[in-house]
Amino acid sequence: MDNKDKLTGLYLFDDFIDRASVFLAKADPNKFYVLISTDFSKFKYINRVYGYGAGDRLIKDLADVFASQTQCIMACRPYSDHVIGLYQFEKDEWKSQKEVLKKLQEDFCKQHKAEYSKTSVHLNTGVCVIDDFDEQITSIIDKANIARRSVKGNYSIPFAMYTKKLQELKEAESRLIPIFEKALENDEILVYMQPKISVTKGKICGAEALTRLIDDDGNIVPPDIFIPVLENSGKVLDLDWYVMKHVFRKIQEWVAEGRDVVTVSINLSKIHFYHDSLVEDIIEEFEKYNISPDYVEFEVTESVFFEESELIIDKIEKLRAYGFKISVDDFGAGYSSLNLIGILPVDIIKLDKGFIKNSLNNRKGMDIIKGLIRILNEIEMDIVCEGIETKDEERVVYEFGCDSMQGFLYDKPIPIGDFESKYILRKAI
Repeated sequence: MDNKDKLTGLYLFDDFIDRASVFLAKADPNKFYVLISTDFSKFKYINRVYGYGAGDRLIKDLADVFASQTQCIMACRPYSDHVIGLYQFEKDEWKSQKEVLKKLQEDFCKQHKAEYSKTSVHLNTGVCVIDDFDEQITSIIDKANIARRSVKGNYSIPFAMYTKKLQELKEAESRLIPIFEKALENDEILVYMQPKISVTKGKICGAEALTRLIDDDGNIVPPDIFIPVLENSGKVLDLDWYVMKHVFRKIQEWVAEGRDVVTVSINLSKIHFYHDSLVEDIIEEFEKYNISPDYVEFEVTESVFFEESELIIDKIEKLRAYGFKISVDDFGAGYSSLNLIGILPVDIIKLDKGFIKNSLNNRKGMDIIKGLIRILNEIEMDIVCEGIETKDEERVVYEFGCDSMQGFLYDKPIPIGDFESKYILRKAI
């Protein structure tokens, strides 16, 4: 007789491994099999706010829903709030079943919204399609977990399918995390800055702080490689704090030296906003430097506002009330809503470089850009156009009403020492 998990009634992990291995060894090749792995976002927070009893009820409900599906062969709870299940479908059924899985999760979260109103009930789910019946079940579970972890905290994606690209990201994580931790410990993370230029004034009007890593061979690791790794692991918080402190110190130096200080923008990852003391922690650190908040701008990507917007907007309002500027980065990258502009407590909209380039390729796109810039100007929102690379692009968006620009036409991101020499010690583009 099998021992079962006392809370959920599902198999214990070891029993699941044994039974799933036997089942797949005899599986019907004409059927379609997937392994689904799911858990809750911020489950520790749920336990802390509502108590362990309420958390246990949530786990039990999740287990009941996922294990009760007719396609579920068997399921288990490996630990805590984590549930995995092996499912069998007809070969032509899976495509439509993906929509069923999405709706299943949405319905589950909606049903528990009222009971857990102080937080957002959200599931992180990874799916691995089983196409090799000789593969170890533990390897299949690992793949589903890689997919599950890839969407942790991302409220816009219902679930993730395992792909080789995700595997490569995982491998990059194992390689890059030690490099990052060593650089962090030795104060060797490179801080770069890219200027923002006022076309009207013909000079710098701000800057964005960016970072680079050096690998063990002395090569620079591009941010599009290491930032996703740090976001996936949660270590992007350490990076953001490193940059924040570095920028505060640098502004303090410029003020003490009597320089004409420009506002520097610092990226804030969405993960920050799940920390209750975010605003207090930032202000506590900032006040060590005795500088004006006018010199600091925090950038938040547009997609963040579609995930627990009330929680995020509350913190942003507090940062603005203190005196910091707030900008929305990558606006137009995929989620834009004109309705959103009217409710966001922000000062600056940064139009995404891809949005700019795609829109300037045709008349309809140019009309959209022109209309958007006009609306933003009418509601007295500052605008920055990113990714400007040619004088023609500059001319068009300037004629449309945008004065502040950023891109390779003016300068690429450069080491902070070079930035100082070029823009702070000498006021020239």
